[in-house]
Amino acid sequence: MREKLKYFILNKAYDYDRGIYENMKTEGSMLCFHSEKQTGVGRFLTRIFDSTERDMTWHRLLIHTKNCFEEDIRVTVFASDKNELEYKGRTCSLYDIFEDGSLSLDDKLKAFAPFAVRKTSGCTDMLLHDVRGRYLWVLIEQYSSSSSGAKIVDVRIFLPAASWIDYLPRIYRTSDNDTHFLERYLGIFQTIYEEIDSEIEDIAHRFDPESAESDFLRWLAGWLDINDTSVWSEQQLRTLVLSAVRLYRMRGTKQALSEIIELYTGEKPFIIEGFEIKDVAASIPNGKLLLEMYGGNPYTVTVLVSPGHDIEVIRRIALEMLPITAELNLVELDPYVFLDNYTYLGVNSSLGYFRPAALDGGSQIMMSVLGSEQDRDDQHR
Repeated sequence: MREKLKYFILNKAYDYDRGIYENMKTEGSMLCFHSEKQTGVGRFLTRIFDSTERDMTWHRLLIHTKNCFEEDIRVTVFASDKNELEYKGRTCSLYDIFEDGSLSLDDKLKAFAPFAVRKTSGCTDMLLHDVRGRYLWVLIEQYSSSSSGAKIVDVRIFLPAASWIDYLPRIYRTSDNDTHFLERYLGIFQTIYEEIDSEIEDIAHRFDPESAESDFLRWLAGWLDINDTSVWSEQQLRTLVLSAVRLYRMRGTKQALSEIIELYTGEKPFIIEGFEIKDVAASIPNGKLLLEMYGGNPYTVTVLVSPGHDIEVIRRIALEMLPITAELNLVELDPYVFLDNYTYLGVNSSLGYFRPAALDGGSQIMMSVLGSEQDRDDQHR
């Protein structure tokens, strides 16, 4: 092509806020339908794009949407070589009308009506080779009929016009001047080629875990042998993919096991290795109790996690980081004090103060058991 294509792109809240929208609101990087009636028409008038060149021939308009059928889209393209118009008997600039807060969107569209050069329904990808002018702006009307709401993902406007017909011998170019059939026919394949070329140009973003799309991110995770990608949230998975190589280098260590469980639960787990218990159990009274809780096998790894998480998912994640010879003892801590069990002061229990029971709505009888079952039976007799 004679000149590399340039483009304007709208794909973030700042871009949409520079335009004018009605029955719509920004959500992240998208412009979404928003109305109390759940259904209706959302309208978005883009800002005025300045190509800086007089009599510019524009190339292509591409609109990516979500939750919206193509037949629910209407597009009006405006173009002008002049930055002036007559409005109510006075000469104004295009920007004066566009930025006038006292005018409604309908008032502005009436003022811009003489500059409408293309009106299309049911089309989100169109060539603009018949659109000429230094300035260009677009009205997108989007009908929404679902509770999820129609969304505009991004809008791209390419320039200057470029056609594959320019590569053909002169006889083909001159014979196509009237109907432009050949140019429009080649435009189908040109558009497909440009889409593929754009994907290749942006391929680096797909291999970056921080910018890859959700589906592609899970495909990247498969490359790194990350199983059960569905159990991770998107942000957790991005962090895991970024850390995977470093974690796999530490595979089989206490640090790697702690980090991957913390990533899933959001809390650092308590990890006790079996060989640490043996010497401690031999040096304290009732050390046999420690062996019952943590096992006498030096290759046993006990992991203590707080309640409220899927314990089976944590088990699968932990086994990925354990040496094949190690045994896993996964314990979900209870938020109560049970003697001779997994009770740790400041972790799942705390010291309180004595408060007499009273029927005042502010006191509660603590769950406590003193004495043996035989003592309790004797008291009830």
